[in-house]
Amino acid sequence: MKTKDRIRFVRQNMGKNKSRIAMTVLATAMGCTFLIMIASVAFGLQKSIVEEALHGRKVTQIEVAGRGAGDQTRSITTEDLAVLHKPDHVKAVTVRYGLNGHWELKDGYAGDGGIRIADMAEEAKAGLPLSEGRLPQAPDEAVVGYHFASQLKDKDGQPYTGPLVNTVVSTTFTMPSPDGKSADQTEIHEMKIVGVLEKPVREGMQDSTFMTDRTALQSPALLSDLRPSEVSVYATSANKITKVSKALRAEQFLVYSVADELKQIDVVFLIMKIGLIFVGTIAVLIASIGIYNTMTMAVTERAPDIGIMKAIGAHPKTIRSVFLLESFGIGVFGAIIGTVVAYVLSTLVNVIVPPIVKASLDANVPDGFVFSYIPWTLTALSILISAGVAILSGLRPAARATGIDVLRALRRDL
Repeated sequence: MKTKDRIRFVRQNMGKNKSRIAMTVLATAMGCTFLIMIASVAFGLQKSIVEEALHGRKVTQIEVAGRGAGDQTRSITTEDLAVLHKPDHVKAVTVRYGLNGHWELKDGYAGDGGIRIADMAEEAKAGLPLSEGRLPQAPDEAVVGYHFASQLKDKDGQPYTGPLVNTVVSTTFTMPSPDGKSADQTEIHEMKIVGVLEKPVREGMQDSTFMTDRTALQSPALLSDLRPSEVSVYATSANKITKVSKALRAEQFLVYSVADELKQIDVVFLIMKIGLIFVGTIAVLIASIGIYNTMTMAVTERAPDIGIMKAIGAHPKTIRSVFLLESFGIGVFGAIIGTVVAYVLSTLVNVIVPPIVKASLDANVPDGFVFSYIPWTLTALSILISAGVAILSGLRPAARATGIDVLRALRRDL
């Protein structure tokens, strides 16, 4: 019997008991829907917490503290910066140098603080976040921290409350002498503020950064004394950060990334997903009882057909394959219907739950937060489990079909 003949035979037999087959498919679909929906909660939480809530620079950032092993560690040098660019999937390498600064505005406001000298082209590649304005594009331009205005005060001690973007400030760059005895090296420039950095995520944190490009400095002596105070490597995406970190560690760089902390969170979510998928599988196993009952009844009802097939020389494997194909079809149909329903329910959950949370807790759900997420891997696994359970449920009835006596089957004596 050819495969297409077996499929036609199965379709004809399934058509004779539409209501029973439909109820069995429905039970399988419900089990598959339950499996997908309960596991989608863990996938949704992981996507929201790990990929959405920690998105941006931080989740792709690798902090570089130095280079070496054991007692032979040292600070990052200019030569090391070229090595940091070499690994695959490196998007940017940001280097910041620290100086002391003093600012004066024309209307009497002044202040002191720290200055960060950086390569603004690399900062742009890394995606330096701004709340307003743009990144510097010329040597006489700078960006400032969200709370920079609080450092500028008048003679009465009142902080500056005017606009920052497009404000020109007289800036004094100071490099303290290493020994504390020599004269400090200084430069004075008129700097235009063109952007303001994003507000810090942590409450209570103050960002009074004044950042400009390395080209703003002109003194060769001052430039030669610059030493990196912050070095970071940015991966092209969060899932590449482990590979980049491994490559940097192989070059004996001392690195740290948020991904190192997220590994523990990923383990927790993995355990949660395995547990929920196991619970969902139990629902599919319960549905398999219906498949077993349906296939057992099918064997009894089709005993004459089985007798005829055996009488004309059908091999036991052929008879077995027919019933296994039918149980497999029930499992696959149920899984497909269950998957479609699960995707619909998942969409409804993500639409309906946020307003409920807002009404109940008087708090807005974070942007991009997903309560239910169904990756293709979960869909494939659910269909595979449903089809596998269906085949297992049909094994016993199929074996029983191959053992039917031909004469008793033709006499309908079963």
